[in-house]
Amino acid sequence: MKNDRLVTKLFVYCALVCCTFVLSQTPSYGQGRSLSREQVDAIVTPSLQKCVVPATGDKVRVEGEMKTARLDTNSIIPTRNQRQFPVARVKRTMHGMWRGQIIGSPLDVKYEKSKEANVDYFWIFDTQRNESLIIALRNGNNTLSAMQAVAANGPKISYLICAHEGYIPTVEKGSEIHEFTKVSNSIADAPKILAKATGIQFRTGRPILSELWKEIVASKYFQSLPAVAFAGGFFKPIRVDLVPSPGGPAQLSMSWDSEYYGGGTTWIQFTPGVPMKGVEYTTYVGTTASKGDYLVASPGNGRLAKVEAASGGSYDLAFDSVSFGPLQEGTVASSPSRRSSRSTRANHRRNNHRRSQ
Repeated sequence: MKNDRLVTKLFVYCALVCCTFVLSQTPSYGQGRSLSREQVDAIVTPSLQKCVVPATGDKVRVEGEMKTARLDTNSIIPTRNQRQFPVARVKRTMHGMWRGQIIGSPLDVKYEKSKEANVDYFWIFDTQRNESLIIALRNGNNTLSAMQAVAANGPKISYLICAHEGYIPTVEKGSEIHEFTKVSNSIADAPKILAKATGIQFRTGRPILSELWKEIVASKYFQSLPAVAFAGGFFKPIRVDLVPSPGGPAQLSMSWDSEYYGGGTTWIQFTPGVPMKGVEYTTYVGTTASKGDYLVASPGNGRLAKVEAASGGSYDLAFDSVSFGPLQEGTVASSPSRRSSRSTRANHRRNNHRRSQ
């Protein structure tokens, strides 16, 4: 049965990308082709409509036969619209705290509408230490609700998942967008945010995600039942690198090792207290839209975002698209550390000594 599921999954994955590969190799995808700004906007904007397979599509010749393509050719970013962005800028944009939400299709009978406003969902990135931590609790709370987006046109990370057969778990429960809005450029309040969400009183007040994660796991929080459905994940090391493109500017590779705990009525079947370990990876194409610079991973654009479990459970999933942007400029606020605190106290003592003389 497991082999049958794997064969089905591979068939779905290949069907999703094979026609795109053929399209991307045709001469029309060379230097002469370009998209309008409106067409680029449509690519970087997540939409559940993208889960609908068109009844008709572009015709392409495959081994002498004319076939209907799975995707609109205009969803593939040509060389002229591609851009290369520095790794440092991408990491600056990632660093901070992100409020999450789930958006589902009301037309999809398999989608659970109650998910949308019932998940305490947030993601914290520390790109200076190359680690991040995510929490999802279906308990009606919203720990970051009082925090506003860092800008009117602030960064978002949007993962689109369509209901395909063949994934592990075998069927996703409806089409969804998991959208994260950046609400802070600093992680200084990470201990306070995590304490509010989990109820754990942390021994450390330092915003070091690896230490906070160890305390959460050691408290056996994930062996309790903190919500109807719950999960938490820790990702390290975060790897961000520029990689050569088949043609045009370099693309951006992103990956990390993952450790998840969870339970309750999640569609991923966790074993309480047992970590699910694996890897997550993708390759983005950079482009510029009306609202700024974006990274996109979708069929024909880089490499599909993939999540694979290696131990502790069965989880094998490819996202239909990921959009990340607009990218920020500027610098990242440094995370307070024990060393900086000591230095501050030492400077304070020296200053007081000078004033007393």
